[in-house]
Formats: sequence, structure tokens, C-alpha cells
Amino acid sequence: MEIDLTAEVGHGLAESATEADNALWPLISTALVPCGIHAGDPTSILRACSEAVTREVALGAAVGYADRIGGGERFVDYDPDDLAATIIYQLGALDGLALAEQARVTCVRPSGALFEAARTDRNHAWALVNAVLDYDPTLTIVGLPDSRLLQTAERNGISVAREFQPHRLLNANGSLGAVVTDPEAVARRAVEAVSSGGYTCVRLPWHTAAERACAKGVRAALVEAGHVVAAPSATAQPEVPVHLAVAARG
Repeated sequence: MEIDLTAEVGHGLAESATEADNALWPLISTALVPCGIHAGDPTSILRACSEAVTREVALGAAVGYADRIGGGERFVDYDPDDLAATIIYQLGALDGLALAEQARVTCVRPSGALFEAARTDRNHAWALVNAVLDYDPTLTIVGLPDSRLLQTAERNGISVAREFQPHRLLNANGSLGAVVTDPEAVARRAVEAVSSGGYTCVRLPWHTAAERACAKGVRAALVEAGHVVAAPSATAQPEVPVHLAVAARG
């Protein structure tokens, strides 16, 4: 079975962010890049786009709340239209820098508090879907299976990717719970989930050195189990939207 391994890279140029990126790039098939509004900056984003092209890794947008102080980890009670505009702004920023490296954004994943909110919140789920419909409906939306986000996306004809997080337990209400840091347990959970056939991507843990050690174990275990690590868009890049093609031609 083919499985897409994702992680966030390009958070900035600080030593800790660079260390995390260096550990993650050899492991992933899709790079999720924050778009400068909750994390990242133009230089780190452009560098991530260039690295993705060099490594032949797919490029995804990690969109979030406009909350740099909180790193996007705090819920913001946005008006849905305002949130949609904020997400379109982020997609345009990343896609523009990607275009400079002859790359394209292929998927969108909510980051931080927006990821959890879009799981159950009707307005925030719709805001993200509406933004994708307005910006580029060929983009894939990444989320948890059975989340309101993916249900809304599918009802509106948008392709989805069902994510599994092997380092996170689920609470009774379906929300993400405790973090697991035992490499063997995390790797085993990943193999079992992928083998079940219910997921199309696995999000690798990356925040700490211990989590990145788990990420390395996850990839090794999946490959050993016979799965192929590959992004869905690796063989079929979407066409450049007209508005970007015109901009590129000047």
C-alpha cells in the first residue's frame, strides 16, 4: 500500500527549527509548510519550497489562525468569512513562493488549534472548504476521518486525505489526546493503522527530539512492512491556475 508521510517544516531560521527540518526532510513525502501567519517567514518558506523541489517532495500548506504569539495553538473565534479570507491569503503567499521554485501547492491542512476546531466546528470547517473552493478546488484537504472538515469537503466535491497520528491517542469524543513517545509503540500503531486501509497519510511527530526519533521509527517500520512511502500527487501535479500562470508570465 502507498502511504503519504507528512510533517511540518519551514517554521523559521532558528537553530531549533533548522534542526527539526534536517531530521524530517529524509522521512517525508509531503512537506507541510506554515504560510507566515502563525509561523514561518518568507525566507524560511522559500527555502522549504526549494528543498521540496530538490528532494521531489510534494508541497502542502499548513494554514492556521493569525496568532504568531501563540504559534497558532490558541482558538480564535473568527467570523467564517474573515477566516476564509485569512486562509486564502495564506494559500496565495505559499503558492507564490512555490511558483518561484517551479513548484505548486497540492494540499491544505489546518494547523494547531484550527485543526482541532475544524474537526467539529461547522463554521470553521466551512471557512476552510470555502477558501479552497475559491482559491483552487483541485487542492486536497487533509484531516481526521469522520471530521466535519472532511465531511464538508467531500460534500463539495473536494478530494480529501485521511490522516492518522501514531503519536497521539484519541479521547472518547474523538479529539486528540495524550502524546505517545515510545518509538516502538508509535511505529506499531502506524503499521496497524496503515494496514487497516482506512488512512491515506500519516502525520509524523516533529516537535521534540524524542518525537522525531519516533518519526524515524515510523518510516522504517512502514517500509519494513512492505508499504511504499509516496505522496498522492507525486505522479500527477495539478495544472497551474490561470491567475498564477498569468502572473508568472508577467
